[in-house]
Amino acid sequence: MKNSRLKITASSVAAIILSLAVSAAAQTKNPVKSTSAPTKNTAQKNSSTKKTPPVSAIKKPAESAQIIVAANGVRIRREPDFAAETVQIARIGTTFALLGQSGDWNKIRLGKAEEETSGWIAKKLTRDFTSARRGEIYRSVADKYLKQTAPAFADIAQIAEFLADAQTEFKKESDQADFAFRRLTAVKIALDRIPLEKQEENPYKDFLEKNKEEIVYSDPSGRWLVRGEVFWSLRDKYKNLPLAEEIAWTAAQNPIPGECEGYINCILYQLRATDGEYLNFYPNGKYSRQSLKNLTDFLAPVAADATDKTVYSSATDTSDRAEFNKLLTELRAIVAKTPHLEKSKTLAQIKKIAEAYR
Repeated sequence: MKNSRLKITASSVAAIILSLAVSAAAQTKNPVKSTSAPTKNTAQKNSSTKKTPPVSAIKKPAESAQIIVAANGVRIRREPDFAAETVQIARIGTTFALLGQSGDWNKIRLGKAEEETSGWIAKKLTRDFTSARRGEIYRSVADKYLKQTAPAFADIAQIAEFLADAQTEFKKESDQADFAFRRLTAVKIALDRIPLEKQEENPYKDFLEKNKEEIVYSDPSGRWLVRGEVFWSLRDKYKNLPLAEEIAWTAAQNPIPGECEGYINCILYQLRATDGEYLNFYPNGKYSRQSLKNLTDFLAPVAADATDKTVYSSATDTSDRAEFNKLLTELRAIVAKTPHLEKSKTLAQIKKIAEAYR
């Protein structure tokens, strides 16, 4: 019995060895994949959900590298994927330390360096930032919105805040003037973007409150305006800089609140405070010919009505008469200083008005 069991066992072993050999040969000829291909749904899921790239895939920048947010209300994501969770909303002009880059994304530091928190922001919404090029970069970010035909209120209002902060970062007078002027321009544009029927609603109400010292409401037009004297004061502050003339020209084109309703003193005051003031400072300036034309065009209907006096009314009491004469005298002197031949027509208009209402 013992020998019989040994024979059976030896026979069984031989059979097993033969079976394994046949199986191995079959696998070599027709190998079987160890994992099955993903189903259609699984493949779609994998393609739409991007995981944080491995460390080896993240490009390391210079240790001091920074980026600046170049758009309003930019979302910072937990992962480099537009479908990923938003961890923070970044304001335009905010700078971040750059920790790495992967594809179309920047990895940035959030909070203090020792906290080691980070997030991802789309490259197309940022620009590289260096302190040495601060002014150039700030101007580029702001001009993206300042030069738009009709920027959204939220965007241009955010630019105004960004420029308010930016102007305090510079010691050079020309930079301070430039960013102060750009900020006022942004405020002016933002006021034009406020819907008339929503002035008491936020975010418009908050914006008006924040800038209340520099703006004024015009009842006839139902619009908020930057006060003209704010622009003129800025020109006076930086009168020795080339930018001063651009500020003056903007001030001259800035509307004055209210409506004259045919009252000559009011009309003369508006002319004296706008184009007249520009010509007073720059009689041969870059915009002097256009400014002179504006005066001539504005005075034309008043001079045409000087004989019949059916449309326009003059001053009656002593103080108003004195103001009338003062304004005409000043305008005459200002126009006479300009070197342009066209001034003869303007001076003739002023003379006709003075004689008609003396």
